Amino acid sequence: LGTADRPAPDGSGRLLPAVPVTVGLREVGALGLAGPRERLSGLARSVLAQLAALHSPETLEIVLISADRARTPQERTAEWAWLGWLPHVRPGHGQDCRLLLAHDRDQAAARTDELLRRLDDHLSGVHRPGPGPDAPQERAEGRRPSWVRDEHPAAADFPGPYTVVVVDGDPGGASVREAVARLAHEGPRAGIHVLCLAEAAPASPASPVTETYDAACAVSPVFRECGAVALLSGDVATALRLMRVARTGTEAYRAGTAPAPHPQEHQHQHQHPESPTPVSPGTVGVVDAVSPAWAERFARALAPL
Repeated sequence: LGTADRPAPDGSGRLLPAVPVTVGLREVGALGLAGPRERLSGLARSVLAQLAALHSPETLEIVLISADRARTPQERTAEWAWLGWLPHVRPGHGQDCRLLLAHDRDQAAARTDELLRRLDDHLSGVHRPGPGPDAPQERAEGRRPSWVRDEHPAAADFPGPYTVVVVDGDPGGASVREAVARLAHEGPRAGIHVLCLAEAAPASPASPVTETYDAACAVSPVFRECGAVALLSGDVATALRLMRVARTGTEAYRAGTAPAPHPQEHQHQHQHPESPTPVSPGTVGVVDAVSPAWAERFARALAPL
């Protein structure tokens, strides 16, 4: 997502410059990105380029849902035109389309229906027998950070191939929103991970983290299902703050999975006791973003694969 100067792990007090700020989709389930449109798009292009460079089309497919009517179809299509060159967006599971790019609500409904069927098939044991009773979960717990949400511990052991669903803004009507929310919440069990984009003002003293997070959730209701969020910040939105999202409801506290609230967040959590809340301070870094021209050159280079 970006870089940050971090203390050396040897305890010497030295600062290591430009250490990558990363997040594992298999660990957090779904990732939310929020900020002003231009900077948000640059960050999203960078994230998808990294995923495509590190995973072959046989191990990763990318699905785009960009049907938010707050922007014109021409704007949405032009912004994501570069993505069509990636071999990762070609249908490989019998989908009835040329590319896995949904720019209207009918296409969004078709793509989410296909993914839900795949999820249901997996949950019913059609494609893969259930894991052993103990060993896989123990291995997963051994490599997952302590703060990762663990509603579905088996998600970390899904063998692939994987699907990343890019949801840009409001995905569509109520049924599509519900479908995407379910994919964000349960999809990791079947290797389906949501990357949610929400256009919002950058986090700043005038727009604190909680306000930016709530604004992003208003733009894209699926944002609340993300296990981690990266909020662009600063006067020109060139910095980001990566934070986990904690469940703050009474159910989470009874289960012992939600940490005690940060003092500065206590009032906000008290007012919305059942809402997910980003946990400060998180990790602050410099955004890694790429231009549309760079992204298209990159995607064209991978097109023959």
